[in-house]
Amino acid sequence: MHDPQLTVHPPLYLIGKMYSCWRCGAKMPVVTLLAPTVDDMDAQPCVLSDVTRLPDDVLAYIQKRVPTYVMRYSKTIQGKYFASTCPKCKVISGDFHLHSEPDLSVAIGSITIKSPRHFRL
Repeated sequence: MHDPQLTVHPPLYLIGKMYSCWRCGAKMPVVTLLAPTVDDMDAQPCVLSDVTRLPDDVLAYIQKRVPTYVMRYSKTIQGKYFASTCPKCKVISGDFHLHSEPDLSVAIGSITIKSPRHFRL
């Protein structure tokens, strides 16, 4: 399988909300990345999913705020990617909840990840 690479230009936004874990019911933060400027995307903002690579400084910034955003294996996609995980039972939330659930269409919070350069995912 060929993984498409995207060139993302600053700013990059971390958006998310609290969600109930599907396995244990504990409250957990679920986050995703919003990139307003991505090469070859016809000037459309992109919600990034199945992220397999991030620059070290960007990942450190995210994990400082959401330590449960980690690289995990997903049986659904049969591969690893960065995802929100439950702090109590450690189950992966997966990207499905972030991109397919109507109640997540409005994020409760957004922060700008400041990066002076573009990068490839």
